[in-house]
Amino acid sequence: MKKQLKNYIMIVCFLLFIFGFAVASFLSEDREFSENENRYLQQAPEFSWKKLEKGEFTSDIESYMSDQIFMKDQLVSLKTVTDRTLLKNYQNGVYFGKDGYYLQDYQENRPLIEKNISCLNDFADSLDKSVDVSFLLVPNAVSVMSDKLPAVTQTDDQLESEKYISSILSDRINLCFPYDQLKDAAKSTQVFYKTDHHWTAEGAKVGFDALMTTMNEDIPQVSYNIETVKDFHGTLYSKAPTDFSAADEMHFYTNPDNSVKVNYVEENKQTDTIFDDSFKTKKDKYSTFMGGNFALTEIETNGESDEHVLIIKDSYANTVMPYFADKYKHITMIDMRYYHIMDKTVSEYVKDNGITKVIFLYNMDFVNTDNNFIWLE
Repeated sequence: MKKQLKNYIMIVCFLLFIFGFAVASFLSEDREFSENENRYLQQAPEFSWKKLEKGEFTSDIESYMSDQIFMKDQLVSLKTVTDRTLLKNYQNGVYFGKDGYYLQDYQENRPLIEKNISCLNDFADSLDKSVDVSFLLVPNAVSVMSDKLPAVTQTDDQLESEKYISSILSDRINLCFPYDQLKDAAKSTQVFYKTDHHWTAEGAKVGFDALMTTMNEDIPQVSYNIETVKDFHGTLYSKAPTDFSAADEMHFYTNPDNSVKVNYVEENKQTDTIFDDSFKTKKDKYSTFMGGNFALTEIETNGESDEHVLIIKDSYANTVMPYFADKYKHITMIDMRYYHIMDKTVSEYVKDNGITKVIFLYNMDFVNTDNNFIWLE
């Protein structure tokens, strides 16, 4: 009898707990943006029979309930702490590595890689032969910093992915894969953030120098002013947050002798710097570089070369921009995730704006997962 009563009490308490969370989630005000996850959250979907028939409404409801659950950030943090206490080394696609490194898992999707590289090939082959085309393919920390991984992992080898990409890449494209350079530099400097999936400003400089060597270009010799910003918790930390994780330092390199004008075309915004200082006091400190990602950004500098360079990119390119700005007077950045809504194709932009060099700048995981390469034409 006592055992039955105890079970009954436990069941009632559990149901009250679940009901309480449901009520609290319902009564609490919906959040529009999660600074911890650095993304906009699903809002309450509007009902329509058409959405219901397509399954969109139920999918949106699931996303809404997941995003707006009461105390979500605290619950995710609690799960991470519990997993770490139980000596688990993997959560949410992230490995807990040595020396405080969070390392994003990599599972090769060869069919998508082939599809994306085919898009790059077709675009490069369609350009006038006078346009030089290069590809800075950046290996991720899970590859370069593989010595920081736990003893047992199931991550795929990015070196094998690079071999495959190299085998199917058009001869029109000069490939730079700075694995060896980053691996060597990592012995004495931090080339990737510990809590974020991006490379550091120092890692980006290693990649830039490797690209210039591949392109047979001189590397600008510059004395930079360096600003340090502390307490950076990046995207990987957001997937598995804990209070005892060490924060990263960020370094911003500025050439005091360079003059920069930046035009964010769609946003109709102009600045005289490639840094957006407003992000230095926010969680998303990485967006200090270029203010984030935009469809079309045009940059004028007093760099060394008069050539007009088009950089087709992901967010890894943003960290490299201080170095590109010292090299080239005319730079255009295009991000296909946002550019595909523009009226002019990339090929038309190349022809209309006298582009002399095209540089693809993507990290390996992006090539392995992104579906926006199809818009490149």
